[in-house]
Amino acid sequence: MADGDVVLDRNFEVDAEEGTRVELFAVERSDRPGGYHYRFQYYASEEGEELLRYDNAHDSEVGPHHRHEGNELTGIAFESLSAHVARFREEVLRINARR
Repeated sequence: MADGDVVLDRNFEVDAEEGTRVELFAVERSDRPGGYHYRFQYYASEEGEELLRYDNAHDSEVGPHHRHEGNELTGIAFESLSAHVARFREEVLRINARR
């Protein structure tokens, strides 16, 4: 793999009744924290409502790896891309169960 290689690009439905979807995207970037530029989103497509997002799109006071839920922005640890996807998946299932 090399800089610019897309390593993850998926978009799929989570709950048809609720109209929720997940988008997972990651590209190798040696200049980004963790070696990837990534964005994982869980959203309600009909309402345009973002329910959860992980990204490293910008530096902030919470660190390079971010978790957005509603108006809350928190820093999160990054161990590996696969561990990050697994953690995101667990959160999506938890949030979806509450809806």
